[in-house]
Amino acid sequence: MSKATIVILGGGFAGVKCAKTLRKLLPKEQYRLVVFNRENHMVFHPLLAEVASAAIQTKHVAAPLRQLLHGVKCRTEEVINVDLDKNFIEYEAYDRTRRQMFYDHLVIACGNRANFGIVPGMDEQAFPLKNVGDALKLQAHIIDMMEKAEVCDDPRKRDWYLTFTVIGGGFSGVEVAGEINEFVRKSSKFFETLTGDMITVNLIHSGQQILPEVNSSLRDFAQREMEKHGVKFHLGVRAVQASREGVTLDSGALIPSATIVCTIGTTPHPLVACCEPVALPGALRTGLPAGSIDRWLRLELLHNHQSPRHF
Repeated sequence: MSKATIVILGGGFAGVKCAKTLRKLLPKEQYRLVVFNRENHMVFHPLLAEVASAAIQTKHVAAPLRQLLHGVKCRTEEVINVDLDKNFIEYEAYDRTRRQMFYDHLVIACGNRANFGIVPGMDEQAFPLKNVGDALKLQAHIIDMMEKAEVCDDPRKRDWYLTFTVIGGGFSGVEVAGEINEFVRKSSKFFETLTGDMITVNLIHSGQQILPEVNSSLRDFAQREMEKHGVKFHLGVRAVQASREGVTLDSGALIPSATIVCTIGTTPHPLVACCEPVALPGALRTGLPAGSIDRWLRLELLHNHQSPRHF
């Protein structure tokens, strides 16, 4: 008897947990598990800010999938299409040819992507922080800005080099603002002409308080501590444009800044576009342009497809 094939798209938290659980529950003789993920590792996103600030090494946030998923086949080819009617995925193979893999069950756990298109200029000017590569690029850029500031003889230009602006006051934004602030201020001690009072780290948030997910006492404590260490908060305002000069707010004010980090704006993975929402009674709505699911996380009308990303 041939094995049933379960294909899992995505090697993040949901995909890895799903694969580990299914491998534990299902007999190997009857089920084959295949995980498709562009990277051969799972990224622990909450620690990416520490990578950007050189507080930890990349190996501390990247866990090799093959070490995590014993008994699961891991593939790094890019999946470019899903045919839900014929039950196969299409991927680009090592030789750049398009190939197919048929499945019996499909799990869509490919998460979301950064979408900076909501603010003009953000795509071109801002750094995302979604993977290890993003963190390393940001780290290299920060160091480069400090090197330029060290030899800059124009005070205004030097201030521009040493101004770092983070957009978004959620967990990611607060974390990266704090890490950049600590990293730059500590590093300035090793430069001959730089001092801590030359450095500016801004955090822009549309809400009146940062960290809306936690209670007010923790929010207030976090803000007080960060302000005490030099972070400037711009609350109740929105970024409406990003340019090489800096960030323009909805008030019309420009915050000059050579470094912009954006932690807002996400969109579902393009593969989710194959799962058009279906308006059926009893379906749970995610509020995103993604699939409609039932209480067992099955996509409506597609009884053999599940999407753990909608937990």
